[in-house]
Amino acid sequence: MVEIQNNMPPDPQKAEAEKDAAVKKSLGKIKNKIMVMSGKGGVGKTSTSVNLAIALANAGHKVGIMDVDLHGPDVPRMLGLDGMPELNSNNKLNPIKYSENLSAISIESFTPGKDDAIIWRGPLKYAAIRQFIGDVDWGELDFLVIDSPPGTGDEPLTVAQIIADAKAVIVTTPQEVALADVRKSINFCKTVKMEIFGKNGDLRAN
Repeated sequence: MVEIQNNMPPDPQKAEAEKDAAVKKSLGKIKNKIMVMSGKGGVGKTSTSVNLAIALANAGHKVGIMDVDLHGPDVPRMLGLDGMPELNSNNKLNPIKYSENLSAISIESFTPGKDDAIIWRGPLKYAAIRQFIGDVDWGELDFLVIDSPPGTGDEPLTVAQIIADAKAVIVTTPQEVALADVRKSINFCKTVKMEIFGKNGDLRAN
């Protein structure tokens, strides 16, 4: 008897549902999600993300830092991290460890050359950020710090759509140009109904 192989293509709706379920399961293990954003580049957004993550980890919290600044990923360099995330027995990626309480994931860890340009449009960015959540084994976290690029484009919007309970820390400097841009970030948060956790250096817990 000849065995007939099933060459039917995978069901795209089922695949999407599985990805959404993986994202939901991963987020369910994370207590607090904080997106660090800015209206303008060069105001210290990534420095704030890294320092906030390290401070929380040093205080005894389990912390992950997710670098979604896909065109300018600087988190690994600031943390001194090398190498690629490894696949574990659950077929998930282990984030790269900085310390016992802090681990990180960034697109830079997947690029062959650290100076290679990432030339992606919106759909690819959405897919990458969703993979950073659903395909990474973050485990139980007290905080996930999300370092986003400047502005209010695809990456912050994707985070707002996927992580509904994320809160924003908005970074700026006193220059008038930076303050004008940061007002756009504040209005972005109001539009997508994202709570602002801290702004203009004013970071305080609820």
